[in-house]
Amino acid sequence: MAESRSRRKRGSLSAEEIVAAALSLLDREGESALTFARLGQELSASPTAVYRHFASRADLVVGLADHLDELSLDDYEPSDDWRADLVDLAWRAWRTAVNHPAAAAEAMGVITNGIHELRAVDAVLRALHQAGLRGREAVVHYQVYTNLVLGSAQSHAMHLARVVDGAADDAWVQIYTPRDPSQYPYAEAVKAELRLVDPEEVFGRQLDILLSAITAGVAAAPAGA
Repeated sequence: MAESRSRRKRGSLSAEEIVAAALSLLDREGESALTFARLGQELSASPTAVYRHFASRADLVVGLADHLDELSLDDYEPSDDWRADLVDLAWRAWRTAVNHPAAAAEAMGVITNGIHELRAVDAVLRALHQAGLRGREAVVHYQVYTNLVLGSAQSHAMHLARVVDGAADDAWVQIYTPRDPSQYPYAEAVKAELRLVDPEEVFGRQLDILLSAITAGVAAAPAGA
């Protein structure tokens, strides 16, 4: 009989270790692997040891979400260029989703109220303040930016996570074969391009449009507004 791995000493497991193990498990095996039983095996601990730190899977996902924020902000340094900072923060979130798709699919849209989420919120608001936005306008633009960045990154992560789970990633492929293509002339004219949608190109274009709109809005605002 194979020798079983020795159990950890009671009380030696930390929340940070659990989150790190959960991230590793998701990276290797996908969303379906994230159970307390599997985490116990991964950590050589009883599942009850995980419950001492996280009362439920939902609580664990919140911990994962804040850790993803931490990874995104690793070595981030703000500059005096608000637009460059918002671009940097957006691509950091995108790269985190690409590097950890199963975790991002699960957790990137979760509000954590954690310290790393607060760091991200403050970084975005700082950039918007530098752009000239204040008060309610800053908050609304922050929400628009966050919805675009995290929503797009999480959506892309969901597609990538299908590959981790062993499914074909064909969600971006749009192929239409109507009986009468002449009824859909505009889609027919670009059918080759529809098959080759590049999510990163689309994300970059969305970001450019949003930042250009912010620039134009600030420029058009009355002085002292």
